[in-house]
Amino acid sequence: MTDQDTELIEGICRKDKRSFELLYKGYYKKLYILAFQYVRQPEMAEELVNDVFLKFWNDAEQLNIRQSLGSYLSRCIINTALNTIKKENRKAFHQEKFLSGYEESETENDEAQILENKLIRLEKALESLPPQCKKVIMMSKFDKCKQQEIADALNISVKTVKSHLTNGYEKIRVMLSKEQVLFFFLFLLFAVELRLLHLNIVL
Repeated sequence: MTDQDTELIEGICRKDKRSFELLYKGYYKKLYILAFQYVRQPEMAEELVNDVFLKFWNDAEQLNIRQSLGSYLSRCIINTALNTIKKENRKAFHQEKFLSGYEESETENDEAQILENKLIRLEKALESLPPQCKKVIMMSKFDKCKQQEIADALNISVKTVKSHLTNGYEKIRVMLSKEQVLFFFLFLLFAVELRLLHLNIVL
């Protein structure tokens, strides 16, 4: 977490509106794009992002954020989007059942649930890594830090950074199936593309 992130969180904990305004302006576009990737509806994406910001404002004092603020907010958006999709799918399913008279299937194909399960397995795989190894991977792939930047921030050598990345990916590969490993790298690729898109919008 950067010093700027820490200052924003501390300001919001004091209910400083200026800090919240800086947070909102700094992350809104990125979070809106991420939300829209899931719900595919502009109004729903906007409402979802605003809900996340409101919850952050109300609960800031109780939050225990260990990763970067951007990663934390992105995770909140993903969780909220998946819950919204599940509710919409369930609502649509019951409406169709009511209109058609068909019995609810015990094997409902819930794509949102499948995606959520994959995210949970991915999160567990990351959590199983040693703290330093996990931190290196998060900084490299989610915060897009260069190896030298990671080495400087953690006070370790570039060689150690490379070792953490290699060992971390190997442990994830062992823990996850081939399909899940592919999902992991696609997820990282999406995170990279989303960051580049956000930078283009800001510029």
